Amino acid sequence: MDAGIYQAIRGSLIQGRRFDIITNNLANVGTTGFKKDVLTFDQALQEYERTDLRQGNVRLTGNSLDIALEGDGFFKIKTPDGIRYTRNGNFCLNANGLLVTQNGDPVLGENGPIVIEGDDIAIDTHGRITADETVVDTLSVAKFAQPERLQKEGLWYCIYNGDEKEIVRPEDVLVKQGYLEESNVMVVEEMSRMIETLRTYESYQKVIQIFDETSHKAINEVGRVQ
Repeated sequence: MDAGIYQAIRGSLIQGRRFDIITNNLANVGTTGFKKDVLTFDQALQEYERTDLRQGNVRLTGNSLDIALEGDGFFKIKTPDGIRYTRNGNFCLNANGLLVTQNGDPVLGENGPIVIEGDDIAIDTHGRITADETVVDTLSVAKFAQPERLQKEGLWYCIYNGDEKEIVRPEDVLVKQGYLEESNVMVVEEMSRMIETLRTYESYQKVIQIFDETSHKAINEVGRVQ
């Protein structure tokens, strides 16, 4: 079979994968702290999926336990599977006064899980937490030497596949109490990519159809040769 049809099939599969990624991005446009995925290619022209870590818009909520980060950095979360990282600062207190995610996983400070006792909770731009004017702890925020080694785990969490020595506290991150970071998905941009992807997919399908018709015709004509 002509090598051209293999290229057309591969191109069609790539566009199908890209469409799935775009669809997932659009489905999470309202997910706090969500980072969109993109399909890209390495030097050998092999496709792979990567996460776009660019900052999303920061939205005022007025909730004292909503926290956003401006700049590079991730909150550190203690989960049953180990330390995970997130940009979703939609936190709350559990029955024991522990600062947790919406999944119930403890948010980590410099001294471990953060327990808050008091009503007047304030968090400064460096992440220092006070309750009724008593210092509780400072949010533990992580920055990575190789952010491309972050791997998504669900909608909000990431795991770092690099060396722990490459994890440091960022100096330029700004902690904002009463705010949440929105998804960095731009609807108009993603819709444009979706239309482009569909058109490219249809083009590959037409090429495959032409190859199929040509092969069918060649087989029939050869079969009639006496």
